[in-house]
Amino acid sequence: MGPLPYILSFVPLALFVVALLVMDSFSLTKWRLIIATFLAGMACCAVSFTLLEYWESPLGDAVIEEGVKGLVVLFLIGRRKAALLGDTTIYGACVGAGFGLLENILHLASGTAYVDAWEAISMGLEAAVMHIGCTSTLAMMLIMAWQGKFGQLRWNKGIAIAISFVLAILIHYLHNLAHHYIPPLIVTVVLIIYFIISKYSLFKKNERFIHAWIDDCLNNEVALLSAIRKGELSTTHAGEYLLNLKESLDPLVFFDMCCYMASYLELSIAAKSNLLLRQAGMPPLPVKDNRAKIAELKALRKRIGRSGIIALAPIVSNRDIDRWIVENK
Repeated sequence: MGPLPYILSFVPLALFVVALLVMDSFSLTKWRLIIATFLAGMACCAVSFTLLEYWESPLGDAVIEEGVKGLVVLFLIGRRKAALLGDTTIYGACVGAGFGLLENILHLASGTAYVDAWEAISMGLEAAVMHIGCTSTLAMMLIMAWQGKFGQLRWNKGIAIAISFVLAILIHYLHNLAHHYIPPLIVTVVLIIYFIISKYSLFKKNERFIHAWIDDCLNNEVALLSAIRKGELSTTHAGEYLLNLKESLDPLVFFDMCCYMASYLELSIAAKSNLLLRQAGMPPLPVKDNRAKIAELKALRKRIGRSGIIALAPIVSNRDIDRWIVENK
């Protein structure tokens, strides 16, 4: 068997990831993370094949494979490398694509079934739909759970994350069962229709959320930064709040808090403006010394400590999504 089946088994996986990237009008993802998550998906496949030696069954496949892939997505969310429905879903899809590719390669290389080119395409397509579909859906549920969409309390988030894993495992398990009773082509077509409709709807919802989020934040941030630069901060509600804080804080800590606030606002406004420019198909504005500014912001954050960050929360958001846009874009 030549290299053609290996190449063709990869094509459907690549097509699904490209389709998601096209749907993402904000260009939220980074290529280095796309490649990293793809490779992580391949590593997940290798780990899963090893673990399945101890529990090989339709349920075992679903639990181990979705559990391992989901941990990669959860790591990205926890490290604030992904913070919106769109980018998190794409990274989840890349994990699934990497998993599906290595799985196809292992099946082809095992020699258990020498397939022709069309069968290789069929195998790749089914793997793409199942692995990319399950992992991207799991990623979507995990980011919603992490951001407290199902409740802000820690135990609420924990339960929501657990339910997300259970649902992904259930979808995978039902696919495994259906594969034995329903022709693979029908299963694949049904899942493709579901995948396209659900992901298109997801990205539209993500687009509306981003616009609402930016509209809610950008005007206030621009006004506040303008007041700081004009020396008129004391005339604003934020300035009054800071002056009240000043009396109970060390002067150096208070100075660092003011510097942190100004740096955060500059980075946040630039990042959100570029986000809108990218969606409009325009090149983002160049930001000089962006890495240095982000490093300075992180250093200031460390110096003022958790209590200082909490004290600034009414002015400077401490949500994961806001820190992600500042520190990663």
